[in-house]
Amino acid sequence: MFTKIKLIISGVCIILIILLFALWRNTSTKLENTCQLLTEAEATIQSLQVANAKLLEYNTQKQAEIKEIEQKYKDLLNAAPSDSCGDMKPSKELLEFLRENAQ
Repeated sequence: MFTKIKLIISGVCIILIILLFALWRNTSTKLENTCQLLTEAEATIQSLQVANAKLLEYNTQKQAEIKEIEQKYKDLLNAAPSDSCGDMKPSKELLEFLRENAQ
């Protein structure tokens, strides 16, 4: 009887040890996978931050170019002679101005 109890306790202990080892191995594998995913996510975040910085610089450049073009347009618009005859026909000065700037 005592040997039977000893065998049952030993069997339960062995099963518990195997179960704990399996749980530990499963947790270890999940931790490795999570660490790998975290490393990949950090690399992705860094590359996106670099791309975002480049995009902001590009947008700033384009805004400056747009402002420069708008200023040139305003200067050109202000330099255009007005219609001196007052009707819908362009004046001689306006036609000459347009011919000069078309080239």
